[in-house]
Amino acid sequence: MPDDFAQRRKDLLDLLVSQLNEFVVVLLDRTGNFTSWHPGVYTQLGYTKEEFIAKNLEILLPLADRLRASAQQELSAAAETGAASDTRWLVRKGGQRILAEGVTIPLRNVAGELLGFGKVIQDVTERKNAEDDLKALARALEESPVLIWSWDGVIEHWTTGCERLYGWTAQEAVGQVSHTLLRTTYPAPLEEIHQHLLATGMWQGELRQFRRDGSPVYVAAHWVLLSDDADEPISIISTHTDITARLKMQQELEAVNERLKKMAQELERSNEELEEFARIASHDLSAPITSTRWLVDLLTTRHAKNLDPEGQKCLKQISVGLERMADLVEAVLTHARVGKSAIGSAESVNAEDALAIAIENLQRDVQTTGAEISYDTLPELLIQAQPLAQLFQNLLSNAIKYRPPNAPPVIHVSADREGVLWRVAVRDNGIGIEPEWHERIFQPMQRRHGMNIAGSGIGLATCRKIVTRAGGRIWVESQPGSGSTFYFTLPGAADPRSEAAKETAATTQFGVG
Repeated sequence: MPDDFAQRRKDLLDLLVSQLNEFVVVLLDRTGNFTSWHPGVYTQLGYTKEEFIAKNLEILLPLADRLRASAQQELSAAAETGAASDTRWLVRKGGQRILAEGVTIPLRNVAGELLGFGKVIQDVTERKNAEDDLKALARALEESPVLIWSWDGVIEHWTTGCERLYGWTAQEAVGQVSHTLLRTTYPAPLEEIHQHLLATGMWQGELRQFRRDGSPVYVAAHWVLLSDDADEPISIISTHTDITARLKMQQELEAVNERLKKMAQELERSNEELEEFARIASHDLSAPITSTRWLVDLLTTRHAKNLDPEGQKCLKQISVGLERMADLVEAVLTHARVGKSAIGSAESVNAEDALAIAIENLQRDVQTTGAEISYDTLPELLIQAQPLAQLFQNLLSNAIKYRPPNAPPVIHVSADREGVLWRVAVRDNGIGIEPEWHERIFQPMQRRHGMNIAGSGIGLATCRKIVTRAGGRIWVESQPGSGSTFYFTLPGAADPRSEAAKETAATTQFGVG
């Protein structure tokens, strides 16, 4: 009967051990070779029974430990002291390293003779990683401005990050009332913040506080409420982020924006005054120029025959000068009108109609020079008709003025889609423009050919003003002797023309017959 009880006890013990898969429980002989296998061996180390039995303890050790004979040292220590325990890195079958806690005990018979060893191993890699993560988190929190205070505001924990931010050490801060020590200004009454904490368990907002040296500091605070088992508030964990520099920059940007706004308003006012002056001056100059031209015409008609050739030449120069002055006054007045009136339009205008008006206004120049003006089918543009006609007229007039010396002007107008805008091109066969003048010609009173060719020096500046105020841009591509192409972009309908119209559209041409 005692033998049966002992056998049952042994069987139960074996069954218990076999169920402990999170452990490795094995036997070794006196030389360190495994003499038993346990399901935990496969679960934790990856070895089957056939791969494990009779193998030496060294198969579980990294190469460095093998070279140091760590397995034999462990067995010797266990035999001498009665047990050997350690935490070390082991190697699984596939080469993966695990951190394991183990204990090795010697097994002896009643006579004290060493029969072998028993060894228990447990994988603690995840626990070690969790402990390392927790330590890293604790270090990070210690370096961050994190403080804990009781529900009544008394500081219980003060990190190194708080010491750097505010200047007080933990010894000086713990036990103080937080909002009294830091002279905190809250965005709402503290009672309301506490009510929000009780309702939601957290609160965040921006606080104004003061450092130990008296300087203000602004922080973004995030509070979390800690409660006991009875749901009674115990303390508050608060993380603070210094936003002083950000707020300072934001305030500076707001101040700069305000100054820019005032400068823009002042510039707009100055422009309005300048445009008003230009209109008044142009209007007031028109009357004496008209009177003087009438007197010169009268003098030419009645008395030119009485003048010698030098006098007639002077009279002609006066007439030409007055004509250019009249053109300049008219150009200044036109330029001023562009600055005053609204140009963009919610309703589209047919560019071909505006081009036809411009050509009609230039009929005398077209007939005189024999200019040939052609154009493709043009789109509808979101701009008022009069400024668009003025834009075309200025560009066509320029092309006619700067025509080649021994050939009539040939001008072609086309349009292509460019993103959400239309790009209109006015191409001519004129004398061309040097690259260094491509930008200057759009500035007022910048004339490439001086007085050699009639003009006000304001036409292209007016073109830029029209295009800019309508939401586009204008530029030129040209080389001397190769003609010029003026481009401008304006908003307009995606494509108002039908497919049939596109297919059958023919180039329209104006000129002398």
